[in-house]
Amino acid sequence: MAAAFALAMSICTPALAWKEGGASWPGDPLDCASCHTESWPVFATRRGPHGGYMTTTRKCDVCHTVHGSSPGPKLLPRQTLRDTCLFCHDGTGGYGVYGTIAARGFTVEAAHRIDATNTIPGGSATTGGSRVQAFEGQATNMTCSDCHSPHGAGVVQAFSGERVRFHASDLNWLSQWSSTKILTQRPTGADTSVTVYGSDWCAGCHKGRSSGGMVVNHPVDSRAVTTTPFHYDNVAIVTTGTSLTTTMGSLGLIGTLPNMIWHNRGLVMPYPRTAEQQGHYPICQQCHEDAREVGEPGAVVWAQVYRYGDGRKEDSATPTDSPLFQTFPHESQATNFLVEAEDNLCQNCHPVSMLP
Repeated sequence: MAAAFALAMSICTPALAWKEGGASWPGDPLDCASCHTESWPVFATRRGPHGGYMTTTRKCDVCHTVHGSSPGPKLLPRQTLRDTCLFCHDGTGGYGVYGTIAARGFTVEAAHRIDATNTIPGGSATTGGSRVQAFEGQATNMTCSDCHSPHGAGVVQAFSGERVRFHASDLNWLSQWSSTKILTQRPTGADTSVTVYGSDWCAGCHKGRSSGGMVVNHPVDSRAVTTTPFHYDNVAIVTTGTSLTTTMGSLGLIGTLPNMIWHNRGLVMPYPRTAEQQGHYPICQQCHEDAREVGEPGAVVWAQVYRYGDGRKEDSATPTDSPLFQTFPHESQATNFLVEAEDNLCQNCHPVSMLP
């Protein structure tokens, strides 16, 4: 028992691990399932400290302290909401949302800056320029809760994001691995609620960057141009020279081993357009995502997220694994969160041979 307890202590941090009933002893590894549930059968009902509460819950203690809290808001243990979030999401181990890129010695070229700005690029629907917006963070600057719902209330539908790190031995996509990322349906500054993660969600704040308005931008699929817009879990992607309406996050059993998971396919569009894509434009996330080498329609570059380790090249079986870090939409190694730069980006959808 002593050895097992020591092992569990090395796996979880008991102070942050709340197993709501059923733990056989303090520090039981099953406690980890309260916050980290991808590999446990309880995934469907456990949502960490961000939801799925019981009437006997002790999850509140993870983020709130009734006595002895800081002078900040809502009885949080840290001075600001940002600092409270980063108590867990701190970038260590390569799994955090901020700090990972710089910690590995690379330059952060773009970031949604927390507690540092209240200006939204492309936020003006009339001019396409910036808009100043009062947010929920310090000095009305943007903070985590402007995009995320800390308690999991009023969030978008779960979608198959890329942060579940696949490799060739993963043969099946499980629907339980989808997540809402606790993204709120109505970020601060948005005029309407959006139930799915796609262009309309981004345009809630970046009002001047959507299609159908007074500002001329590259068109994107949104409610402004079609009644059934594509979104992150429903977009026509490249597969074997045709297209398929499915998720950008994981493509299931497309292809054969060892090249079964092709995350890049959602970032390109075939040309000429296929039947599934008629009447649709790309969504924002097909140009704005984690930086990587994508290739062109019909010649999509290998982009398996990892084979070994946490996604770093030095841990990979091949030097072409991409992307190195999955930090979108918090930080990026590329300007303006673009998946690729300049002409390489355009040729994801517009091959040179097809240009007029």
